[in-house]
Amino acid sequence: MAFAVREAVPGDAAAMLRYAETLFAEPGLDLPVAPGEFHLTIADEEAVIADHALQPNAVFLLAVAGDGAILGMLNCHGSARRALRHSCEMGISVAKDHRGQGIGKALMQAMLDWARSAGVRRIELKVYARNDHAIHLYRSFGFAAEGRRRRAVHQDGEYLDDLVMSLLL
Repeated sequence: MAFAVREAVPGDAAAMLRYAETLFAEPGLDLPVAPGEFHLTIADEEAVIADHALQPNAVFLLAVAGDGAILGMLNCHGSARRALRHSCEMGISVAKDHRGQGIGKALMQAMLDWARSAGVRRIELKVYARNDHAIHLYRSFGFAAEGRRRRAVHQDGEYLDDLVMSLLL
């Protein structure tokens, strides 16, 4: 499937919320959001997009199909503190029916291109320790595990560990 990666704009807010609602309703999803917990409004999402656009160490990327459907999202956001501005934390997701088609790789590459041009020198993330596919993707881009957070998430009646990973640019 053909898609393009681009930065989110406020006009994407409604489509982003629909994407997120579908994603969060997915059974067994490795995201710490339970069904019914996600309550952003279009105005809230527009504010998130605007905040990312205003910060020099933040970006919100979308993978968008030719028909305008959102296939994946990646956000990377850093601190306003001078001592921490060189670092940002990222999160990524790809729609269930479109996984394994290069969307995650394209989002990651676009984020790394942005990070280098923005002067970001450290990117970190958290990933469920059981999410082998995501861990493989991150390692393929040079991310390394820095630690394990034991019982970091309680989901579907069980405690799950996650890994903290980072990439130094």
